[in-house]
Amino acid sequence: MKNILNKLVVLVLLTIINKTVSAQPSEPGFPAALQYNLVSSNLPIVNLPFIDNEELKTADTCKTCAMTFGVDAFAPFDFWQKSELQVINNNFETVEIYRVKVKSLTANALHVIFEHFELGPNSLIYFYSPKDTTRILGAYSMYNNKADSSFASNTILDNEIIIEVNRRPKSSTEPKGTLKIKKFIHVFKNRIDFLNALNCHNNVICSPWYNDLCNEIRSVVKFYWHQEGGINWSMCSGAVINGGNGNFDPIILTAGHCVEGGTDHANWEFFFNFQSITCNPSTNGNDLMMIHGGNVLIKEGGLGPICPDIALIRLRDNIPLQYNVFHSGWTRSNLSFPVDGTGIHHPVGDVKKISFGTITNPLSEQCYTVNWNNGITQGGSSGSPLFVSKQVVAVLSHGNLPSCNNTNIDKYSSIRKSWNVLQPQLSPNNEEVISILGNDPITACQPIINLNRRFFPGNDWQVKNQITIQAAQQVNVSNLAPTVISSSVISHFSPRHNSDYIIKAGQKISIYPGFRINVQITNPLTGISDYYDGNQNRIIFQIAPCMPFIDECGLNHQNAMIVPLKNGNINGSKDNFMPPNLRLLQFKLHPNPTSGAFELNISSESILSECMIYDKIGTLIYSIANIENPRNVIQIPIENFANGIYFVKVKSPDGIISNQKFIKN
Repeated sequence: MKNILNKLVVLVLLTIINKTVSAQPSEPGFPAALQYNLVSSNLPIVNLPFIDNEELKTADTCKTCAMTFGVDAFAPFDFWQKSELQVINNNFETVEIYRVKVKSLTANALHVIFEHFELGPNSLIYFYSPKDTTRILGAYSMYNNKADSSFASNTILDNEIIIEVNRRPKSSTEPKGTLKIKKFIHVFKNRIDFLNALNCHNNVICSPWYNDLCNEIRSVVKFYWHQEGGINWSMCSGAVINGGNGNFDPIILTAGHCVEGGTDHANWEFFFNFQSITCNPSTNGNDLMMIHGGNVLIKEGGLGPICPDIALIRLRDNIPLQYNVFHSGWTRSNLSFPVDGTGIHHPVGDVKKISFGTITNPLSEQCYTVNWNNGITQGGSSGSPLFVSKQVVAVLSHGNLPSCNNTNIDKYSSIRKSWNVLQPQLSPNNEEVISILGNDPITACQPIINLNRRFFPGNDWQVKNQITIQAAQQVNVSNLAPTVISSSVISHFSPRHNSDYIIKAGQKISIYPGFRINVQITNPLTGISDYYDGNQNRIIFQIAPCMPFIDECGLNHQNAMIVPLKNGNINGSKDNFMPPNLRLLQFKLHPNPTSGAFELNISSESILSECMIYDKIGTLIYSIANIENPRNVIQIPIENFANGIYFVKVKSPDGIISNQKFIKN
């Protein structure tokens, strides 16, 4: 029995550590006013200033700027002073319900931005439309308090918002906190981003590219940012990239013009995994995997349609592990033109798309020129990454007026041209680094990880529903904030998806109070219990060794089977859907794992022209080009390699690549 217990250590702790987290993700909860069916027609109203949407659209004439969608609507007020209080006291609970309604005559959608967000204990805040309560933002709590007191809500798809706070104080002296609203984002176009893009785009979840670019797709984000003067709020794309230090710093590579004149950085909003879950037709995505706040680390260019035009943003919070985000690799190597390139982006803020083209020699220009063969880009794609051999080489700077009927040519600003500016952030300790592989925080076997807040089903954004999260030593669950394993909160998924998670640790899993799965909640008005978060969610806790990779797509990938239909692409036949550099390249490693071997042997039936070896954080440590013995065994000396995990990347003369892992013991 003792041996069994040593292998299975899962602790359920009875005290909460007194810490806070400062991230946007919500936690369990449901507005008490809706639970008790309280009417909202007589609530106090804050009226927003009139804004002419058509006038704003007419004034938005810049074709080389980021995609604009909203303006500031100023209506500052103190929530506690403006809201109405109703107290419910019954056999089930005592709850204070504070509500205020905010109304705009012309907004297509609204976001709330706080001047000071500091919620007291035992309080929850929600945002929803009085006309449509299927979309509820929240609950948010004191665990969302930040040092800078900032908070920005996601989108409410209406011209009216109810802001509701539920207090269940433990004593009469318990502080309410400070809630001061500064302004609202008035969305004057694209009420909801879904289906705004042209119909000749490719969804990322289609076969075959979803299966081959499984990791790179997970790194691409869209974000909303604020700029000075005129039309204030714009949207761009970017990529989470590998900083090379193994710490998974939340760094986003984007275009310089996507941060030009940027202000109000605390309220910038970043969205992960907003993508269709079907190839054809498109479905709307889960837009609730978001955090707010980002600092511009560096910017070069961005003042006009010229290169360089590149920037780095560091998010003010870490990306929750359950979002399953990949940190893409990058390279500043000198490309051999022409070469195949892949763009992944959010055109017009729509669900994530993918495009394939040819990168041509920039000659005297600073920009890479891309001629698209399949797919295009649009406004909102600005800042999105261009991949060559699964590594980011550049970001989208500007392009021609998009059309499904004409060949589209775009200009990308390269990492290579801006290395002097990027190097202090991307490789502060080694300016000679040429390239770094991508890295996956879930499969990296970090010693200790913390899992908090809401978990979404994998099927909200990917083919495989089950998600495995693992640590080499210890996993802490709900140690910083209430945590729920929930069904999908997106109403257009019918039936709603259920969560399925495996949480693994090499030594210990600690589960703190506030963790919830499949728990019935009693409606105090009716006395009826129901599963507000679903009752088919599942989580498995395991004490087991951390597994760095099953294959190059990681633990949480399942191949897509659907090939896209012709949909207006310039070259829309299925023969063109698979770019040459994504075709399969087979090779074998032996011995693997190695134990005392002085050489690693690489064999392949295909011609190999290059071989590169990277360490576990993605740094290139060995490379060989112009291989003289291309069809037989390549012998790589590894006697000086430290024990650990390495990744071998091979390349054929026509640009086909493949990766494998090997372990030296």
